[in-house]
Amino acid sequence: MLIERIDVKLNFLSPILGSLPADPALLTKFIASKAPSPWQETEEEDVAKDREEEFDKERGLTVFACDDQGMFLYDYHVKGFIKEAGNVLKDTEGIKIKNLRSKIDNYLFVQPRRIYLCREDGSIIQEEDEIFERPLRAQTMRGPRVSLVASERINLPITCQFTIEILGNEKDVNWKVVQKLLDYGKFKGLGQWRNGGWGRFEWEQVS
Repeated sequence: MLIERIDVKLNFLSPILGSLPADPALLTKFIASKAPSPWQETEEEDVAKDREEEFDKERGLTVFACDDQGMFLYDYHVKGFIKEAGNVLKDTEGIKIKNLRSKIDNYLFVQPRRIYLCREDGSIIQEEDEIFERPLRAQTMRGPRVSLVASERINLPITCQFTIEILGNEKDVNWKVVQKLLDYGKFKGLGQWRNGGWGRFEWEQVS
């Protein structure tokens, strides 16, 4: 099977917010549901339990995954971004590929499982820089409601590196297309509240 492998580095343009729920029960359920296999489900449940004592009472907080090495994104955070970009840009000039999101799901993969967030010198980030709070407005059956939500926040500079693997296919999923999808990160990035401009990035190919 022909597999194209490209090493990619992200250089973040804006701070990134943690997107995993700190509530131990919700965190375990949420990240386990993203695991593509039983052994990975167990792995992610263990990560959730590691943060359980720290955030047992912080039920309105979203956090980063963290292990003994430091804070990281899962591979599905990056793949999810690429799929979202594919869904948004599938009809734009220079792409125009039907069902691009589904094709990405089948032919594109991200390695490694844990993508560590680093500073410019390559050191892995050990903890958040601050807790960022903001109001969340919602329209309910009883009228508008405002609640306070909070997220772990990591400030610039932030980088991370990973490998994109593209299986040989006749469905137009190739590196040329993926480059255009990664460019979308300048406008909408990774992490919580990315619609608000958080987690935006530029990318570069590394050897």
